[in-house]
Amino acid sequence: MQPDFSSTASDYARYRRPFPPLLFGRLKKYDIGFPHQKLLDLGAGTGLLGDEFKKQGCQLWAVDTSVALLGASAGARLRRIVAKAEAIPFPENFFDVVVAGQCWHWFDRTRAPREISRVLRPGGHVAAIYQMYAPLAGSVGAATEQLILRYQPRWRHANSAGINGQVLRDLQTHGFVDIESFSFDVDHSFSHDQWRGFIRTTSAVGASLPPDRLANFDREHAAMLLNWPKTLQIPHRIFAAIARKP
Repeated sequence: MQPDFSSTASDYARYRRPFPPLLFGRLKKYDIGFPHQKLLDLGAGTGLLGDEFKKQGCQLWAVDTSVALLGASAGARLRRIVAKAEAIPFPENFFDVVVAGQCWHWFDRTRAPREISRVLRPGGHVAAIYQMYAPLAGSVGAATEQLILRYQPRWRHANSAGINGQVLRDLQTHGFVDIESFSFDVDHSFSHDQWRGFIRTTSAVGASLPPDRLANFDREHAAMLLNWPKTLQIPHRIFAAIARKP
């Protein structure tokens, strides 16, 4: 699959859940998220991560490869730039913080960490952050994934534990120090329509399926959900990997 998240921009802005406040409180322990910090949000998408840093007073630059996703951000007066993580259009030592939400696994593991290090000032921090639903056995998440796999048998992100350990290796390989990680779980409530919209934002569904197959999938998903309560409690895992440039 070569997913195109531009086609999911509307659903992404509407149905993806914000990162919980607890995350931002914990990131402050790593000197991330303070007023006036120059902060780069890589793979910014619709701004679910960066918009919160903007509210906290950071000077925010949002970078993504998708014009549609950047355009769907609700954040006001954002500096939006269309670019790749492997070729960041900023000078050396420009940023205090670089964050990447829900996207590190799409980066080139050699070029992107090198670019992040280049644009970070000495002592600056990088944080790779995820919020993934947990497809526990017998849950609606697991049932939905079984349907997805009927349409996308090679989907490699099925049955995720919500933790990207490869980030830690990438940071170590590229000379970052003080590498740490943490995770915690939260529940999000969804109606059937909201859960369908959320699933359409995933790489295997709305970002990959052609329109006719997407419509078929969505109909099957709606029919499947009739067997579940009207309000769905979906467990999610928050994961963050943090490191410092020497």
